[in-house]
Amino acid sequence: MKIIYLILIVSLILAAVKNADSQNVPTKYVKGWGTELNFNPFDGSLSLNNGSGQIKVRRFLNNEIALRGAITIGYKNDFDNEKQVYGTQPTETADKKTSFLTGLNFGVEKHFNNGSRISPYIGFEIGVGLKKSKQEIEYNTFPKTLKGAWEVQNYYYNGQYYVSEWSYKERGFVSGNGEILTGFDFYMADNFYLGYELGFGLEYIKYSKIEVTKDANYPGTENIPDLDSKSWRVGPRLLNGIRIGYNF
Repeated sequence: MKIIYLILIVSLILAAVKNADSQNVPTKYVKGWGTELNFNPFDGSLSLNNGSGQIKVRRFLNNEIALRGAITIGYKNDFDNEKQVYGTQPTETADKKTSFLTGLNFGVEKHFNNGSRISPYIGFEIGVGLKKSKQEIEYNTFPKTLKGAWEVQNYYYNGQYYVSEWSYKERGFVSGNGEILTGFDFYMADNFYLGYELGFGLEYIKYSKIEVTKDANYPGTENIPDLDSKSWRVGPRLLNGIRIGYNF
């Protein structure tokens, strides 16, 4: 299936190039705004801007300089209510999980458009991010609250009996990043292009400390974590898929 998608994309690009050559499509773009979609031929997805959920815009100051900005906004709200009516002591568990993600990026691009349909560029980008997570569980009337992540209980069979393990997801964090980048826009029609981009930079992530509070009568003997983590990442970055953009 991935090979089929790749062949289809290459065929569309070649057809667009041939069509553009026959129409002598202009490519220089003076001032205005632009945005783009992201198409990943290897998983069949089409999403607004890119796989990380950014809404990205460009502001062309002239043929050579473009400002770029992006905003990331995401919110999750999951609620589960489970009732066990069997046995001598019926129980009810309510589980509410929320997570909020936001981020801002800003950068500058220097384009080298010499009049052809290909407009390569170099630039830089900096950004910040924030994620907040919380989980509230109520077993009958006994509450338990987690701040900084969601807890997940996993079961596995060790050969003799089933064992439960606790892990955590949707970890909150504060992050900062900066990178240098390069890419290209290939104009197939007036103000419409395909492109790709890669970069090299660093990212610092300070994860939220997981804090757990619960009523003394809340069931369970799992260890309450005291996790306080951070990480540095340095290396290349590839945009997830092919950029499909337009200017207006």
